[in-house]
Amino acid sequence: MFELSLIINTMNRSDMIGEVFENIKVQSLERSRYEVLITDQSEDNKTEQIVINYPDYNYYKLYLKGLSVARNEAYTRARGKILVFVDDDVILPEQYLENILNFFDNSPLNPDMVGGKTHVKFLAEKPDWIEGSLLGILAYSDYGDEPIIYDNHPKHVPYGCNMAIKKSCLDTVGGFSNIIKSIDSKLTENEDVLLANKLRNKGYTLAYCPNMFLYHKMPASRLNFDYYKKRYLSQGQSDAYIYYLLGFYSLKDIPSKIILHFNRLIESIFQRFFSKNSTEKHYQKIRLYYNYGYIKALIHVLCKRGKFDENSRVSGKTII
Repeated sequence: MFELSLIINTMNRSDMIGEVFENIKVQSLERSRYEVLITDQSEDNKTEQIVINYPDYNYYKLYLKGLSVARNEAYTRARGKILVFVDDDVILPEQYLENILNFFDNSPLNPDMVGGKTHVKFLAEKPDWIEGSLLGILAYSDYGDEPIIYDNHPKHVPYGCNMAIKKSCLDTVGGFSNIIKSIDSKLTENEDVLLANKLRNKGYTLAYCPNMFLYHKMPASRLNFDYYKKRYLSQGQSDAYIYYLLGFYSLKDIPSKIILHFNRLIESIFQRFFSKNSTEKHYQKIRLYYNYGYIKALIHVLCKRGKFDENSRVSGKTII
């Protein structure tokens, strides 16, 4: 039994994951106190060849796709009391794991699931318009320098690239749901959001730890409008499904929600022409695709009469 299990889910990132392994080697937390697990869904064996140089890491090659599939594989095999999930393209400071363990052991917030501060490490020149709220799609997350309990907004939760959770909490819900991928395999998963809200509804404490800090590396391929357009379209669809599964709206609410998001779509078309700030102008362009995706998913839910995975639905409050 270990105090921590550090879990890295990877796919086709052999060019980046080596730096994560080197970050692990210099962690201040004593090595005997944590284990390292890698689940690899790559289409080649390049990552496996890198892991050979780290014989004390537990490596698992997976042939089924999906982030929740990988997370659940690691969760079932982990021997740590606390599971720490990071992406394969992050930079971990030396105190990263030690700070997580100290927070779980000593914080008066008594956390069960913890999210950290995630900043972006740009690997190419950043366009001037990627600022403020437009950093969020790049996994940027910063709630300040003081520990807090996340508020009740369904999207204000720990995210998977920088997330820790007691294994006993995952046991209560049976791990991560794969429901979003089963609805549409091309979508942004959002299943960490579904998990977090299930735990919140069971009374577990979701907390933010500013010392749980890392950098998320961002290549040039994601620093353009076309990438943002596709991601926001996908995010709109995924959010619509997640909010339905969380019980924030029902089938009878869908017509009014379609009208609401159609109005927002039209509003964004007009506002982008009057916006003088570059960030705001790009935000309005991208907002159009988000609302289009949201409407598309609402129509799908209505046509399917909401028959996805009813066991995933939990009660919530109405949001828009």
